[in-house]
Amino acid sequence: MNDMEKHNILIIGGPNTGKTHFGIQLYERINSRQFEFKIDPKNRPSDLSIFEDGLKNIYNGQRAAHTEAGANRSIELIITDEKNSEVKLAFPDYAGEQITSIVDNRKVNDLWKDYIENSTSWVLFIRLNELTPLEDIVNKGIPSAEEIQKRNSQPPPVKVSEAAFYVELLQTLAYIKGLSTFSPISQPNLTVVLSCWDELEIPEGQVPSTLLQERLPMLFDFLNNNWQNESLAVIGLSSTEKSLTDEPDDEFIDKEPINFGYYINKKGDSQRDLTLSIKDFIGHE
Repeated sequence: MNDMEKHNILIIGGPNTGKTHFGIQLYERINSRQFEFKIDPKNRPSDLSIFEDGLKNIYNGQRAAHTEAGANRSIELIITDEKNSEVKLAFPDYAGEQITSIVDNRKVNDLWKDYIENSTSWVLFIRLNELTPLEDIVNKGIPSAEEIQKRNSQPPPVKVSEAAFYVELLQTLAYIKGLSTFSPISQPNLTVVLSCWDELEIPEGQVPSTLLQERLPMLFDFLNNNWQNESLAVIGLSSTEKSLTDEPDDEFIDKEPINFGYYINKKGDSQRDLTLSIKDFIGHE
């Protein structure tokens, strides 16, 4: 067997971006040993508390509960691929509001400092269908004089755009990591996950990086200017293939969660094996 590769994947996602559902669905697949990446029974974690509540919910056809605000837990998984090479993955579990706080306060606490410094790969979750559309003359037209007067009398609170938010976030993480952007970054490997892909209702074959360029061009340019091509990937993800609610979904129960979910690779091809996304995360084709 090859020497173990140590990959510490830092999952980065704000509130309601789907990282919990992905963690649960990914674990269920590697634990089933039916897909390319597997977990040896002797390496199954003894403590699965970060997945337990979510697992119970999705097997009841319900969405996983929101991670409590103060939660900071992690789980390490030792998995093997079809060549019997071992990879050690570490996944932290936390409330997405902690990501918002990093940008709002321009600082990280000691725990997040450890997460960032020890990471070898970053996986950034972005839910495009919940972003605020950019208002311009093409999609909104010219506002009336009354609307302009109203806006001037009640100026909206200052809020950065979603693209600026993600650029600020990545710049903060890079600073904590001690990275220089004078030349393109090779490590950590960065994968942008466009989550809840099924809700976007876009044509089959859509290349995720092209969609990111269309929806968040500022972020797209930042990524391509600051990461090496071989260290950057943009993929699509639908962990549950449909929207789950607090009401049980009979189809999801009958077919079982492991039979739902797919991801869209860098070329725009749909893959049912969610474990293949690990290759993107760690920078292996």
